[in-house]
Amino acid sequence: MSWRGFSRRKYHRAMRSPWTWLHILLFGVALSDGTGCGGERLRLGDGTAAEDVITGGLAGQGGNTGGRATGGANATGGSTGGAVSATGGSPEPACEHGQTRGEEVLWIGDSWITIPGTQLTRVAEHARDAGALGANENYWTEAVAGKGIAEIRQQYERRQSGPIKVKVLIMDGGTWDTIWEMGSDASVAEVVAAFEQFLDKVASDGTVEHIVYFLQPELPTIPGVAKLRPGLTRLCEASVVPCHFIDLQPIWDGNEEAYTAADSRIQASEAGARAIADAIWGVMQDNCIAQ
Repeated sequence: MSWRGFSRRKYHRAMRSPWTWLHILLFGVALSDGTGCGGERLRLGDGTAAEDVITGGLAGQGGNTGGRATGGANATGGSTGGAVSATGGSPEPACEHGQTRGEEVLWIGDSWITIPGTQLTRVAEHARDAGALGANENYWTEAVAGKGIAEIRQQYERRQSGPIKVKVLIMDGGTWDTIWEMGSDASVAEVVAAFEQFLDKVASDGTVEHIVYFLQPELPTIPGVAKLRPGLTRLCEASVVPCHFIDLQPIWDGNEEAYTAADSRIQASEAGARAIADAIWGVMQDNCIAQ
């Protein structure tokens, strides 16, 4: 029947039928999902589909928009919200909230935490935005500029000796030791040995659940970074307490001028500090740390 012969009365009668609306609804769902009958992906116009066949389930959408770690922990997306597996499995479990108080998260280290300081404040902002940190809460910091690995261990011990026990450590450390010794092999060996002893101490204390450690990029003003990387990475991977190693070198690659402080050339700039904070928060989200 042509549309010309289709009377207005027949049109209204057809639109009052529930079967007509069911067909319209099903067709709309197929369009919105991008698929037709039988699971084949529809192609509209000249566009091409990312996949020819949907194998079941919904691909996980979302995740973190911030920076990502490139070593140690795999930071490929957020773990909040229970994303559905792309292969049709059950939703991934969301992180448990309220398991860690802000005062149980401790920053220790040197000036790569304290200068310019955005490293500290931005991670806290991310946590508040995610509902992982209360409006009146904050993370505790013992980090002080210009401290070596032995003094950084003391920062942890000082906090741990009080009534509040540490559950999460966010830290750097060791590069001031190599700076003082011009990146000598002996200074590198001493830092690696001290870090191993520190990890053993943290494990024996028994309260820390996660360590997030980041290593500075290879700047001319920080000798010894390249030689430190293998030993520190190995120790993080072997740690009894889960240790998430963030290598800042890939983050700095192509961004050295923007991410390094122009005056000192030995610290992070404001942009660099934001990149560090985003990388740390990404690891924390991906591994359900202090969520």
